[in-house]
Amino acid sequence: MSNPNDKARNTMLSRRNMIVGGVMLTTAGLCYARRPEPVPSLLGKTKLESLMPNKIGRWSYETSSGLVLPPRDQLSERIYDQLVTRVYSAPDGTGVMLLVAYSGQQDGMLQVHRPEVCYPASGYTLTETRELDLPIAPGFTLPTRFIVADGRSRTEQLIYWTRIGPSFPTGWLDQRRAVIDENLKGRIPDGALVRISTIASDNRTAEMILNEFTRELIPSLPPKARQALTGRA
Repeated sequence: MSNPNDKARNTMLSRRNMIVGGVMLTTAGLCYARRPEPVPSLLGKTKLESLMPNKIGRWSYETSSGLVLPPRDQLSERIYDQLVTRVYSAPDGTGVMLLVAYSGQQDGMLQVHRPEVCYPASGYTLTETRELDLPIAPGFTLPTRFIVADGRSRTEQLIYWTRIGPSFPTGWLDQRRAVIDENLKGRIPDGALVRISTIASDNRTAEMILNEFTRELIPSLPPKARQALTGRA
């Protein structure tokens, strides 16, 4: 003989299971509907290398080798859609090294080419690091980071900036936050890292050189490349 209490308990469990199942299906549906989608690549099928000018102010393109790079591995090779390395020189012998990394879908892994990562991995010691805002045009200032890296054979002074969607994070945590903010808006952002370095007798001179080169670089770029590097066409 069945127990009425058992029937009532089974009915309650069935209803509870239906409610829980319904909530889970609804949550899954919302998560699917809100999953981030990649933004269209600003470069499309265009090669970034083909957009980089051979003449930037008083500097001329010399070679693509000689830059500090992270150790070669599968991770560093698959993170970026495109990577450009260039060395420019001026008539007075002043050299500037340029690295540009671009990814159409950025998940926060731009740190592989961040100087805080790749320079120590190459045997350099970072003796100075600070934020440096560079006024590029009226109403537009690039948030960069100035770094001094001491190596066994040379000391490099450099600036770099990262762009994640519309943001310019100057630190790793800010970079991760920028990616998360874009994901919450339903987007997988694109990303770029630009690193400009030189070898000067003192840090003040280096800062002036890097500032000048950056001011000349941005307006010399075609609109598509300028938007990829700075978010502005």
